[in-house]
Amino acid sequence: MKVKISAVLFLLLLLAVATVAPAYALSSKDVEGELMCQCGCTMVVDVCDCEQANQIRDKIAELMGQGQNKEQIIAYFVGRYGEKMLSAPTKKGFNLFAWVVPFAAVVLGGTGLFFLLRAWARRGKREEASEEIHTLQPVSIEEYRGRLEEELKKFKEEGTR
Repeated sequence: MKVKISAVLFLLLLLAVATVAPAYALSSKDVEGELMCQCGCTMVVDVCDCEQANQIRDKIAELMGQGQNKEQIIAYFVGRYGEKMLSAPTKKGFNLFAWVVPFAAVVLGGTGLFFLLRAWARRGKREEASEEIHTLQPVSIEEYRGRLEEELKKFKEEGTR
């Protein structure tokens, strides 16, 4: 009984591995999306439909037929055409600069813009407040004096009753 259960579990395991393995198989589209066409169109090989892109696709198929993986195929084209063949710069050495600088520029620009707008807003509020003080102070003092005199008169009248 244990042997039958073990055999069934083993067959299920083999079936699971057999169905999952093709999902990890390399396709030419995986490699084509990583390479730039060299005809001058500035498109990736996956999208371009010129003769040069077709030749690159044929070479990718040939290299895949030889059993090479994605990294080996990309290394072949980089060795032949240089790093300009890559659709994105590598994340090593000076090319790391190309990955970091745009993000750093956005962060620094946003921070600078935040402080600049905050300073402008504060300056505007200070100017607005100083204008209110100059225009409202004489009016409000006279208004309060009048109110005070009226209240004092009422108080005196009530005190004499």
